[in-house]
Amino acid sequence: MTSNPSISDKQEKKALMIAGIAVLFFLATIVFREGLYFVAEANQYLSLHTILEFLSVTVSLSIAIQGWMIFPQHLSRYRLWYSVVFLIVGIIDLLHTLSYKGMPGLIVVESSPQKATWFWVAARLTQACMLFFIIFFPDRQVQSRQKKTMFIFSVLYVLVISYIIIRYEQKLPILVVDGKGTTNLKNFLEYIIILFYASTAYMLLCSYKKQPKKAHLDLILAFVFLILSEFLFTLYKNVYDLQNFLGHLYKGISYIYFMKGIYIATIKEPYDAQKKAEEELKKREKYLKTITSSLGEGVIVLDKDKKITFINQEAERLLGYQKNELLGKALFQKIHCGSEHQCDSLRECPLCQTAELKKAYRVEEDFFVRKDGTLLPIAYVSTPMIDDNGEVIGSVIVFRDITERKKYDEKIKYQAYHDALTDLPNRRYLIEKLKNELKKAEEHNSRIAILYLDLDNFKNINDSFGHVMGDLLLKNVAQRLTMIHPDCFIARLGGDEFAVLLSGNDFNIEEIACKTIQSLNQPIKLENKEVFITTSVGISVYPKDGDDEMTLIRHADMAMYDAKKKGKNQFSFYTAELEQQKIRKSKIEQLLRTAIERKEVSLCYQPIIDTVSKRIIGLEALARWNHPEIGDIPANEFIAVAEENGQIVSLGKHILKTALQHLKQLHEIGFDYLYVSVNLSLRQLRHHEFTALISQLLQKNKLQASHLEIEITEHIALSDEKCVIHNIQELKDIGVRIAIDDFGVGYSSIGYLRTFSVDTLKIDKSFIFDVATNPNTAQLTSALITFAHNLNLQVVAEGVESAEQLCFLEQHHCNKIQGYLFSPPVSFEQLVSLLHSSPSRC
Repeated sequence: MTSNPSISDKQEKKALMIAGIAVLFFLATIVFREGLYFVAEANQYLSLHTILEFLSVTVSLSIAIQGWMIFPQHLSRYRLWYSVVFLIVGIIDLLHTLSYKGMPGLIVVESSPQKATWFWVAARLTQACMLFFIIFFPDRQVQSRQKKTMFIFSVLYVLVISYIIIRYEQKLPILVVDGKGTTNLKNFLEYIIILFYASTAYMLLCSYKKQPKKAHLDLILAFVFLILSEFLFTLYKNVYDLQNFLGHLYKGISYIYFMKGIYIATIKEPYDAQKKAEEELKKREKYLKTITSSLGEGVIVLDKDKKITFINQEAERLLGYQKNELLGKALFQKIHCGSEHQCDSLRECPLCQTAELKKAYRVEEDFFVRKDGTLLPIAYVSTPMIDDNGEVIGSVIVFRDITERKKYDEKIKYQAYHDALTDLPNRRYLIEKLKNELKKAEEHNSRIAILYLDLDNFKNINDSFGHVMGDLLLKNVAQRLTMIHPDCFIARLGGDEFAVLLSGNDFNIEEIACKTIQSLNQPIKLENKEVFITTSVGISVYPKDGDDEMTLIRHADMAMYDAKKKGKNQFSFYTAELEQQKIRKSKIEQLLRTAIERKEVSLCYQPIIDTVSKRIIGLEALARWNHPEIGDIPANEFIAVAEENGQIVSLGKHILKTALQHLKQLHEIGFDYLYVSVNLSLRQLRHHEFTALISQLLQKNKLQASHLEIEITEHIALSDEKCVIHNIQELKDIGVRIAIDDFGVGYSSIGYLRTFSVDTLKIDKSFIFDVATNPNTAQLTSALITFAHNLNLQVVAEGVESAEQLCFLEQHHCNKIQGYLFSPPVSFEQLVSLLHSSPSRC
């Protein structure tokens, strides 16, 4: 659609008015044909006819020449065929004019109405058919070499038509009879020509409705005049009469409109479009400059030789150059890589590959060189500029300063690789550092050692002084480690764990470990308070203990736990046995999950003997695990694992349930005076439903609470956890008996006896072992028994294996004993037999 509808309406009205006048004038000559009919004198009409024809010929040839000249710039099928049509028509019309009645004729033949009319019809038929097919088929681009081919075709076409008309004039049908008018054949041919013209005009009208163009209006008017002209050429009686003259006049007018329309379509409209495009381009350039000037990013445009053709103000500011200092200069010689020779791999540079591979690249980090020689960190996008032929004509680089981002990234990276509290490298940093050191050690055949430190009983510091003091302690430890190992890599791994990384061949690991432990043994002053700590150190060495960073750290960690097991405040080297222990522990942990369900964990019982009557009065339930693959697993081993991973709750429930079921069975067969003693863990006592479970099991097995004795260690008794104290007190309230197991070896404080109403103290077998041979042990054991009796507590001696030990205990009135002297732990079936065979059974 046109950009200004009012102008289009005005042009349409003007075209309709011209067409209307032409039709009215045509109709007037038809209606008043007899009155207006006259025959002009031959000489006068011949001159007028010649002028009109030469006008048509001139216009035709002008259209052809115009098309030939424009065609190389606009390789359009329309342009080419317009030139062909009007070249042919112009030459044939010239032959028609020269052979017209009264004209000198052609060089080799004379003029005649028959010959002139056939030239006329040939020109009109050629024009009508070719213009129809030009408009019928869509325009497209053709190759420039077709110009020569079509020119040769035009010349050959004219020669063939001319030869046929001149050679066979007498044999061709008569088209006009002088004085009578045109023949039926002539009129039929004219009607065919009119049909082609009308069809072509209709196609142009449809095209105009879709996309109105001034050229279409002119071409439609040209076809209107051509149609009227052809009608007039069916009506004349004499080649010199009014209708013939008017037909030539209409034809000349139509040619003028043809020239005008084709001129508008081929020259004026493209020129106007180009002018408009140039104006739009200027606006866009101005708009683009405004945008690029206001962008917070630099823009550089390169040509295909990678020379700078454009740079915006932000790029000038960032680089420190003026525009005229960079325009025309090669990018790589000025601002990228300093110079071409300094770029490690110029071919692999995305700025080069953009043009070579016709591909856009986004680079998050690179450097440009400022005018002052400093490096500018940048991120950029490089995009190729490709023309209509698919050729790269340059590239556009949009870049931004990432200095602040790099500072922020470095800050984030520092935070990611350092501990916030102590400012030491963290575990991640240690892993990367160790990975790099391993590569160097492999190249230089050197050693690496990791000292894995864990502060002993650090939880007590937090619990006693608070977490603020705990944090201050960790900071002091970090500072002390940095002072005693200034050349080593020191990291805080988390919590109260630290690591010291040693590399090279000139260090003594034992000396460094001892120095570290001794240094941390020195008191640390925190807010006018002296705090004493110790540390356990685990050591792994490359290449003996591993060849990758994670293995070395894991092995050092294992060695540290081994140092803690040995008594803390010492160091321990990693050994293969530690790995095997860990593997076994892990395997036990996995197998324990299904051991209860598969009834692999069973109970055995060690009788508790009354010292006076020597009869069995109680039983201590002991867990045993016989795995089908790895055999018997010691209780202290799998109980410790269960305590650690929380499975002790389900395991303890299973032990309690089984022990009470067995006790019920014993009561049912006559041993209703027996009680069972079961060991409890701290995790079990923390469970909020533990007391309810005990009550439920006692009720289910119809047992009195006094038939159950719960054994707790001094460690549990010293716990100040409210839930633990509450659960123990609830057990005591319902009648369950409470015994302190391994009394005398756990803690020196006995203040917990004021908190709990305890029934029994069980003296550890370590006291009983040499009570008959060591006077000091005998005296201490005697004091323990007396102490318990003074508190009205029952005393059970564990580990009685000899008559001498029994005699000592009897002399000091120990209430109960258990040990191999009477019976080792036995299965339930063996226990039943033992009870039946016991001579002291009541």
